[in-house]
Amino acid sequence: MSATLGMAQRGHGSLYSTIGLGLPTYDNYGLAKRLGGVGAGVRSPYFLNTINPASQTSIGLSHTFILDVDVSYNQQRIATGNETISNNFSNLNYFNMWFRLSPESTVSLGLSPATIQDYSYSDTYYFEGMADRYTRIFKGWGNINKAYFNFATSLSSRISVGIRPSFLFGNFQKESTYLDQYGAGFLYDRNNSYTGLGAEGGIQVDILQNEKHTLTFGTSGQWYSKLEGTGTSRVENYLEQDVLYEADEVELDYQLGNTVRSGLSFQNKSWTIGADVLYGFPATDEDYGISNQVYSVGAEFVPSFFDSEFIKQMSFSLGANYDTGSIMIEGAKVSSYEVSSAIGIPLNRSSRLAIGYKYRNMGDVDIISKESLNTITLNFSFGDTWFFRRKFE
Repeated sequence: MSATLGMAQRGHGSLYSTIGLGLPTYDNYGLAKRLGGVGAGVRSPYFLNTINPASQTSIGLSHTFILDVDVSYNQQRIATGNETISNNFSNLNYFNMWFRLSPESTVSLGLSPATIQDYSYSDTYYFEGMADRYTRIFKGWGNINKAYFNFATSLSSRISVGIRPSFLFGNFQKESTYLDQYGAGFLYDRNNSYTGLGAEGGIQVDILQNEKHTLTFGTSGQWYSKLEGTGTSRVENYLEQDVLYEADEVELDYQLGNTVRSGLSFQNKSWTIGADVLYGFPATDEDYGISNQVYSVGAEFVPSFFDSEFIKQMSFSLGANYDTGSIMIEGAKVSSYEVSSAIGIPLNRSSRLAIGYKYRNMGDVDIISKESLNTITLNFSFGDTWFFRRKFE
């Protein structure tokens, strides 16, 4: 058997997501996405921070409930050695429901992807001893999703801690299609499903604190158990869809990479400025997985969140990050960088719509592909005050 590699992207999603169970997301949603992935030390009094479980005690007492939802529209450009194509697609990224238990403690429930896989490409393939040329088309899609419960509490006016246990689950569909010049051939279909557990813990400490500003250090760690799963596969005739062969169910396992993150943030009544460093351990069961570092910086300006003037209630954000690469292919690291910005628009006194833009650049044609992604994000943050008894003089 032999293959003439001439990769040609046919769908949306990164070609690098073919490796393992897809690309990690690092909980980069909502406020964290606007700040370029910063969050270890961020304690916003207005917006939920998805990065550090300890941060969710920072929301002001004017809120007892927040629903946070993140959706996006993406324009992707992929250049390989043969061609350059563009794709458009949309995603519902995550949602989080946050509640205040007491002035010191909060809980939240959420759902978000931990990894994302979505690819489609083709090459030319020759079976050994045969002159016929086949077009081989690969497709794959799926996520490892994380359903989590976050508990956070303030140990003192300067120290907060949090823990976030999670249940991981996901399903992956992979198809390999072999077609001759007449459009006839066969389809090799695989379906794998996984479940597992995870846990995150974090702490934030106000190093410097006065009436005008605060300097906060934060650190958090994320651990995943080995994912256990099952896999089924079958071969069928491409045109008639008759099953030619069906394999017995097999047991699968996979180890996602754990992470440790630390960072600092400076905050006053209007500004949040922060920087993070993330260290990612490799996915130990994956030949291509390597350790990586992600360096992030970001800032957000909110003139006066509860002001009567519309323009003063708006928020303005800017961020960037650089990932050294969690994948190595033939000695080359697949690095990436992102820049992001956003404008927050008040919907009412405690609810906001943030319209964000993010540009991502990943990989190189000499490795597999050079990929760029332009993303428009809508982050809805609906806040309210429940169980609050108003007093009238």
